[in-house]
Amino acid sequence: MKPSKHNMYRFPWSVNDNPIGWQEVTDRCNTYCRGCYRINGMQGHKSLEKIKEEIKLLKELRNCDNISIAGGEPLIHPNILEIVAYIHDLGMKPLILTNGIKLENNREFLADLKKAGAIGFTFHIDSEQARPGWKGKTEMELFELRQHFADMVAEVGGMFVSFGMTVYPGNLHIVPEMVKWANKNINKVHGLVFIGFRNAVMGGDYDYYVDGKQINMQTSYIADSNEESYLTSSDIYAHLKETFDHYETSAYMGGTHNPDKMTWLVAAQLGTKNKMYGSVGAKVMELFQTIHHLRHGDYVVYSPSHRIPKIAFLLGLVDKGVRQTAGKFFRELLRHPGELFRPLYVQSIGIIQGPDLLEDGRVDMCESCPDMTIWEGKLVHSCRMDEWRLYGNYVVAQRRPGESLIASEDIKTVEPHLN
Repeated sequence: MKPSKHNMYRFPWSVNDNPIGWQEVTDRCNTYCRGCYRINGMQGHKSLEKIKEEIKLLKELRNCDNISIAGGEPLIHPNILEIVAYIHDLGMKPLILTNGIKLENNREFLADLKKAGAIGFTFHIDSEQARPGWKGKTEMELFELRQHFADMVAEVGGMFVSFGMTVYPGNLHIVPEMVKWANKNINKVHGLVFIGFRNAVMGGDYDYYVDGKQINMQTSYIADSNEESYLTSSDIYAHLKETFDHYETSAYMGGTHNPDKMTWLVAAQLGTKNKMYGSVGAKVMELFQTIHHLRHGDYVVYSPSHRIPKIAFLLGLVDKGVRQTAGKFFRELLRHPGELFRPLYVQSIGIIQGPDLLEDGRVDMCESCPDMTIWEGKLVHSCRMDEWRLYGNYVVAQRRPGESLIASEDIKTVEPHLN
């Protein structure tokens, strides 16, 4: 089962009109995650002055609605509160991507981050982390920790919270369990992010070059085999569709080279604490992006509020997904009238498929990459920034000499049709 682009809205973002700016404040981390694409501690914490300079440049170059504060682990940066406040003062939303270790049982620190202006958090929690006190725990056992963070952020209130997980063939079966848990906590959890594991396999038919010079590539994401990185966004989508009839994607981003690839798939589910009813369609997603751009001059991805009035069902007049959702809701209302008084929420599910090496050596990236960052005054892809840190440019793959070519006599041609 594969999602159809014809039934989805293609995000209109571009390199210089994009809702997200990616700011890595440190490359140090207090744990290890398999699949991480950053060398731990290679350069350490950035200075506050450099961070401010890069954030200001992201605002100028990207027209950002939000800044994703990343790392490493951003919460261990000694100036994290000043960084959050600076982003907020520039009129952007600071979202913190964190493993949450610094926030465990630390409500006061969380409250300080909110006071500084943080819009919320995306917590990365999965069983492939060497997390202190949780190492070796299964994905199911980790729901206790996810619940701890969801409850704590909800207690502070007024903040966005989502949970991310790297998806491997070995934990793909947990993806529906994540959705079930998030649906039960829809009043506290704004969204989920599933990132398909990707690595770069050295060897085979390719040599690797930077600025025309051959290198022995040694980034953090090289591997001996790609047997775990074949999962696509469509694979994860299909696994969810097998389990949930209320789930459907409404928007996507393509790849830079492969016209069939969908690097980002985004769904917006609708439901109450009692029951999930459906997902919005492409028209609502288009209206949401367009109206925000008309009103505020930029696109948007995150909001601290995800409770919506039931009058929003009127959008079913233009949106098939909302129309079907409204039908299910009103049929349920006939059986259980009390559902009318339960709050209605929207909860997102994002599926991300990372870069892929194509047969001709090109790297297929995310179209209009939302996670571009600053390196020495230039915009670069955050997932490939270690190439810049190690080699000063992107690594280019080239097929080794001696590969067979198509003989000219084997090339099929079409005779011109003359009228």
